[in-house]
Amino acid sequence: MARATKKRAFFALFCTACHEKDGKRIENYKILINTQNQNPKEFTLRKYCSRCDAHQVHKTKQISRSQNN
Repeated sequence: MARATKKRAFFALFCTACHEKDGKRIENYKILINTQNQNPKEFTLRKYCSRCDAHQVHKTKQISRSQNN
């Protein structure tokens, strides 16, 4: 069994292109990040955005564990 540690935290990924156009932060993906290895403020990924219909840069925003449903 795996130990319960607080190294990982839940983050939501939102599209930077849609955010600049609409001014809204709509979460496209939810992921777990090890905060000891990655700096969440600088963490970006190129993921597919269905509203833009293209691959765009996504940034992180921390969410609580209860919002991960």
